[in-house]
Amino acid sequence: VFQDDIASQYASSSPPSAPHLYATVNAALAAEGSQHAILITGESGSGKTEATKGILQFLAMRHTSTDHIRERLLRSTPVLEAFGNAHTRQNANSSRFGKFIEVHLSADCQVVGATLRPYMLETSRVAGDLPKGERTYHIFYLLRAAVLAMAGGEMPSGPLWARLAQSQEW
Repeated sequence: VFQDDIASQYASSSPPSAPHLYATVNAALAAEGSQHAILITGESGSGKTEATKGILQFLAMRHTSTDHIRERLLRSTPVLEAFGNAHTRQNANSSRFGKFIEVHLSADCQVVGATLRPYMLETSRVAGDLPKGERTYHIFYLLRAAVLAMAGGEMPSGPLWARLAQSQEW
């Protein structure tokens, strides 16, 4: 649904007429004025996180002035998910926080930066008792895996761990 070829179609001068999230973004950017907003809401599991990622990918692909800004915009989501998502009975990657993302655009609609303000919704997940089948935030399990790996001298597999193993900071 949020692939580059589809984004290119909606970013063109003659986009498809079928409704799509990318069409909503284009319409918001084409509206009069200099401040535009898109509100993403829905029930648990309805795709709010994926829709947000889709919007950010579309803006980054279509309207980013530098590769550095594009990469930072797109790479922020997994970090936020690690700190703010948890396994629930309904969803293995359920957002337990809200976020306000302000994307800064130049006069010619190029992304020049972004600001994100997270709002924690469930602090009880940190120290409270959780119902059966639910877990706390992903970051705690990632940190535990890292400590166990360092204690045993063996790094877990996967792209995150491969990047960490090659990073000078680690």
